[in-house]
Amino acid sequence: MVAAKYRGRVISKADFAPKRPELAEVEDGSDAEASTELPEDLLDKEAVLNILRMDGLALRGMPEPIKRDYGMVAEAVKQNPRALAFAAEDLRADRALALNAVQRCGAVLADLSEVMRDDSEMVHEAVLHNGLALEFASERLRSDGDLVLEAMRQTWQAIEFGSESLLSDLAFMREAVQINWRALGFAGEELCGERDLVVPAMRQNPTALAHAHGFLRADRELMKEAVALNWQALQYASRQLRDDREIVDSALKQNGLALQSASEVIRADRAMVLDAISRSGPALEFASEELQNDKELVMLAIRQDRNAFQYASEALRNDRDFVLEAVAVDGMVVEHASEVLRGDLELMQEAVRQDWRAVDFAADSIREDSSLNA
Repeated sequence: MVAAKYRGRVISKADFAPKRPELAEVEDGSDAEASTELPEDLLDKEAVLNILRMDGLALRGMPEPIKRDYGMVAEAVKQNPRALAFAAEDLRADRALALNAVQRCGAVLADLSEVMRDDSEMVHEAVLHNGLALEFASERLRSDGDLVLEAMRQTWQAIEFGSESLLSDLAFMREAVQINWRALGFAGEELCGERDLVVPAMRQNPTALAHAHGFLRADRELMKEAVALNWQALQYASRQLRDDREIVDSALKQNGLALQSASEVIRADRAMVLDAISRSGPALEFASEELQNDKELVMLAIRQDRNAFQYASEALRNDRDFVLEAVAVDGMVVEHASEVLRGDLELMQEAVRQDWRAVDFAADSIREDSSLNA
């Protein structure tokens, strides 16, 4: 910390920090807030200047003469633009100082007067630095489409601060979703049914369909295109389309886990489930209860991913013959076998023989058996 001597004592930033009110006792013993006002001739301006050059925010605790001094405030703002908030009122209204500050820290806009926040150049400079500074602009400027789009180019989330009238403007929203598909989530309710607004957003990311009106999510051609682009779009399809074999098949060919968004009818269709499991064993989780008890399907799932066994029926996880067959494929599947079978010494020996790590899943009653720890 910079310090300097004045009249035989050392002064530093601490000399100008506001004192805690409870420590500022007056002669009669009552409490009163400490004042930061000092006679100007007692201020060592060179020392103060050095302090502000190191920490602009130290302006907050400085005496009023310092806060009214243009040169001092300019140095503080140069070091930290947010220091402008602690300048005297007339300097906070100084356009040159404010413009310099927002160009380096858009958030300073929050500390400026209403007049400044309605100044087009001031707000433009602020959002160029930080798009979210739009939050502090006047209502008039938050209705300026070009300005909001500029803010979005810096930070797409700035659209949140656009005016309601702007968010209900189709032409503006078309441009907004071109910048980022997430803008659709801020569109006026009536616009979420506009096909030529929803489709461009959907083509960027199918999650945009979460904001689309139901009749668009029931549009077969639109959803067929969406699912072809990304299987995850199936979750946004209407109930009827999630029962459409062609659309579901398109999703399953990309990822078997798309089965979770299919209709109950399809999740009970052995051929469709077989297709899903052949691509992703854990898709067994979304098969019907009947198919989770299908030995052939469950074994296929285990071959894809041993952890898929946890989604098999309780009957299969307690079927000794089936589990013996499964541990021959991967000894670690015993992790998901029934507790009774994990206490079966012969079965656990087979599992450990296939993968020694399976011993970790043996029941306590046999875990220390020498045959499992050889």
